Amino acid sequence: MYTIIDVARLAGVSTATVSNVINKNGKVAQKTEEKVLQAIKELNYIPNHIAKGLKTNSTQNIGIIVEDINAFSSSDVIDGICSYCEEFGYTVHLTNLRVHQKIDTPPTSHYDQLETSIEFKTSIENNINHLLSSRISGLIYIGVHPRDVSRLIPKLDIPIVYAYAYATEEDSSVNYDDFQGAKLAVDYLIQMNHQKIAIISGPINSFPSHQRLLGYQTTLIENGINYLPEYIKIGNWHYEDGYRLCNELLDLSTPPTAIFAMNDLMAIGVINAAKDRSLCIPDDLSIHGFDNLRLTDYLRPSLCTVDLQLKTIGIRSAKVLIEKLTTQNSTPDQVKIPCKHIPRDSVKSI
Repeated sequence: MYTIIDVARLAGVSTATVSNVINKNGKVAQKTEEKVLQAIKELNYIPNHIAKGLKTNSTQNIGIIVEDINAFSSSDVIDGICSYCEEFGYTVHLTNLRVHQKIDTPPTSHYDQLETSIEFKTSIENNINHLLSSRISGLIYIGVHPRDVSRLIPKLDIPIVYAYAYATEEDSSVNYDDFQGAKLAVDYLIQMNHQKIAIISGPINSFPSHQRLLGYQTTLIENGINYLPEYIKIGNWHYEDGYRLCNELLDLSTPPTAIFAMNDLMAIGVINAAKDRSLCIPDDLSIHGFDNLRLTDYLRPSLCTVDLQLKTIGIRSAKVLIEKLTTQNSTPDQVKIPCKHIPRDSVKSI
């Protein structure tokens, strides 16, 4: 295996010059840099960043702990992190906690039970130790859904950023904006002349549910529309909740003309419940979702929804972390990424 000394000898320069080229510090003349790069190419020399890290107490390694790589949000967030790290020369080390293999179709409360279990905490500690042995300089923790995960990660000597999750005010996190996303959905329904707008919420103890419900209520008030208690139904993010609660809404003496489901899975349940009652969507009932699952564009009718900008969450998480590493800035960042509205065929103007 060739060393930096071999590269310097072939290029006819000092090892310091080779180091300057590798680290891109801008102190090398262009012709000299070209000679060094050619020598690196001929020798197929690979810089030893681990050895460099041992000397400087810093590496170009970023650790990722993802709660479940199969969660609908995880792959796009990870892709965003990897694309940013690749652009800036950082290597990613990924570990998967496989949360959904430990909980079968979990209601929110089951995450609380899992997080207090010794087995889960031990799993996190083992994964952190594995990443630290790879000389990571910083860590990104990706949740399966936005919630407080501050009690899961022990105090570490490296910076941490929470993506699709949040911790304390002293921690950095990057999430989408639930309140703004709900406003996008309800604003659009009102623009399409709907005033009888019902909502199917997630669990009442969920932070995203609170924020989306607040966005729904605020938008109705801003437009002079009274929200009716009977138009608010509480579900648990599942398809079956959307189906059941849609039937309850349609059985009201004055049923809604539009239903906003707080996630696409419940919205699909709403679609099927309405179809089973021989209703035509969107002629008889408009339906709006939230999440922009990949399959929603292929439904008939295609589902009007809200996109969470998941890849952007990943990109911004990596950006926040790398900026902390390069500037030694310990000030916490709580970033909210604006959602994007996706108009489709399941909503009609009346």
